[in-house]
Amino acid sequence: MSVIITGAASGIGLATAELFATQPLGEGPAQLLLADRDAEGLRKAAASLADLGAEIEIATADLSDPGAGAAIVDAAIRRFGSLQALVSNAGAIHRVPLAELDAAAFDLMMAVNVRATLMLGQAAYPHLSTSRGAIVATASSAADHPAIPLGAYSTSKAALIMLVRQMAGEWGPAGIRCNCVSPGPTH
Repeated sequence: MSVIITGAASGIGLATAELFATQPLGEGPAQLLLADRDAEGLRKAAASLADLGAEIEIATADLSDPGAGAAIVDAAIRRFGSLQALVSNAGAIHRVPLAELDAAAFDLMMAVNVRATLMLGQAAYPHLSTSRGAIVATASSAADHPAIPLGAYSTSKAALIMLVRQMAGEWGPAGIRCNCVSPGPTH
């Protein structure tokens, strides 16, 4: 199974990659494209996951760049030839009260936490519709409950949930399952 995981150098993204590596779905080893802006973290993650038997490709990317999603999907297709799943996990957080938040910080959170999932999904759409694959995005429990001073983060994660609901409605008929998970604080 070929899977793209963003935010894969640490945290939830790395734990997700470890799960796929140790419990691959389908025939053969998991084929994982790990994307993150942390190049050194990606190299370390790739080495540990390869030791678990997964086939690994890495893509250092800044998901605030609108073109990053297409580049990541292209890299996965070049390496693995197909795509069965996208885990859009990368996220940005800015701990500033709304009264002090500047436009650049707000735009960055919306770009990474919302737009990146759309750009990745659009690029992956033809491949996932062929494989009848899935998209899972990592939102947050903060999307449903104000988290002071994380107003812009909470807003972006609430927008992500609606985006994924919209994707599910529009892309479900093409065979693409789209879901969000909303974890609380994690280690």
